[in-house]
Amino acid sequence: MAKSKDNVVMEGASGKIGRMLVFRQRADQTIIARRAKKTSKPITDLQQEIRNRFTEAAYYAKSAIEDPILKQAYQDKAKIGQTAYNVAFADYLKAPELRKAFLETYTGAVGDIVLFRIVDSFQIRSVQVELKDAAGNVLEVGTAVQQLNKMDWLFQTTVANQPIAGSSFHLTITDTPNNVVKVAVMVD
Repeated sequence: MAKSKDNVVMEGASGKIGRMLVFRQRADQTIIARRAKKTSKPITDLQQEIRNRFTEAAYYAKSAIEDPILKQAYQDKAKIGQTAYNVAFADYLKAPELRKAFLETYTGAVGDIVLFRIVDSFQIRSVQVELKDAAGNVLEVGTAVQQLNKMDWLFQTTVANQPIAGSSFHLTITDTPNNVVKVAVMVD
């Protein structure tokens, strides 16, 4: 793939040239690439699944940039050469991830604070927390609160839990494009 910048001859060029080259515009650059070849091989289930995810990401990105507030938020996150559409598309494809659970402060008492470090390529909407005892009974359900660093989510317990060994925190994490990740963290 070649890039052309400030080239009077190729400026604004787009489309196919014969059966070999394709010209595309991205920001202030003209991108020159070899034309994709069609294949006669049947696609696999995994390839079809990936194609479906890309189609869904394209629909999400289109709808996201129709919302002026969301479009501006994505544009603010864009790097040089990226559009709000590109960032929204990537956000749809990347689900949030729990990086760490700070369980050292959890003693099973009312008012204990537990932090969960969660990262996402754009923004997390909510973190729902369910605390279960060692037998799997639900003790409480609540919402974690995002902290100033935008990565840590604080959950304060409202129910006593003894003994704490074998207990678990079950998180339901939802990001802007409504990717939902469910993860459980065991207390040792």
